[in-house]
Amino acid sequence: MAVGASKSAHELNPALKSALNDGARLLIRIECGGLNETVQASGSERMTFSDNASIVVRKSSYLDGRTVGILADKAARDINRELASMLREKGNSVLIGLEAYVGDKAL
Repeated sequence: MAVGASKSAHELNPALKSALNDGARLLIRIECGGLNETVQASGSERMTFSDNASIVVRKSSYLDGRTVGILADKAARDINRELASMLREKGNSVLIGLEAYVGDKAL
């Protein structure tokens, strides 16, 4: 949905990748044009974070080198339509924050 990220799965913070490999929950915050959305997903010990070009969060449990979250509670089609439209517009700045959680404690 958002294209042109400044980080890839491989370039994520090592502490975040370690927490996700230990099965932490992932909280994704998406902000664009004053609108925001939150998505929750799970980590997995099988994540490799090997892709140098992109990041993917999935509703399924499928894993590849781009995957940083699985079993997400939302897919692209579940995102607020106005926000989704803004994400597709060229030139709009998007801020995506990733945080790992165990229980209710941020890591």
